[in-house]
Amino acid sequence: MSLNPFKRTATADLDVLQQYKGIRTTQWVKPPSGKSVLEIQTTHTPRELQKVPEGKNYLTPPYHWHWYQDEYFNVTEGRYIFTLEGKDTTVSASDPQPVRIPATARHTFKVDDTHDGPCTVEISADAVAGSIEDEDVGINAKFFRNIYTYLDDCYLQNVEPSLPQLLLMLHSAEVSLAFPGPAWLMRQVSYAIGVVVGQWYGGWWLGLKSSYPEYWNEELESKKRR
Repeated sequence: MSLNPFKRTATADLDVLQQYKGIRTTQWVKPPSGKSVLEIQTTHTPRELQKVPEGKNYLTPPYHWHWYQDEYFNVTEGRYIFTLEGKDTTVSASDPQPVRIPATARHTFKVDDTHDGPCTVEISADAVAGSIEDEDVGINAKFFRNIYTYLDDCYLQNVEPSLPQLLLMLHSAEVSLAFPGPAWLMRQVSYAIGVVVGQWYGGWWLGLKSSYPEYWNEELESKKRR
């Protein structure tokens, strides 16, 4: 593990985010009414991920759940594997779309790294009930840009991601890590861990932030929304 100070790569001004040295690119477009985000994510060379050392593939989200938002995945190219409440389902572009993940359901997804050729998925989520357009609530481009670039910086610098940092970012987007066990109980446990380890320890004690200017330019993004 590197002993050099952690450096944040300035990506806030980029329209297209590159990750893992170009294996994946991600961009965001203005979401339709009633949605908080619309992300277009392309893994150009899935088989290259087989070369990534075990435990270093941060492109696969950790098992997690959203407090209030339903999330939708539209596979337009290639093949992905979705895990919902412990059950894996492989979805190709020719299958019925979209894949809907209900709020509070424990889930993750990953590109099928045995697929030859690019894989593309569009990710959206329902806006949080009662929120206004462009309000910073739930998962949105700001959250994804911060957590994706942070994890990519960890990969490039051979630094283990900070658990308090990840929990703080997730908590800011009304997301919690998911654990096995009774769903009603584990939701309470994982939410509490986000508060104590993410907000209190990470945010208040360590001085970590849920968003960094290197990763998100609020002024620029405001202009794009006009």
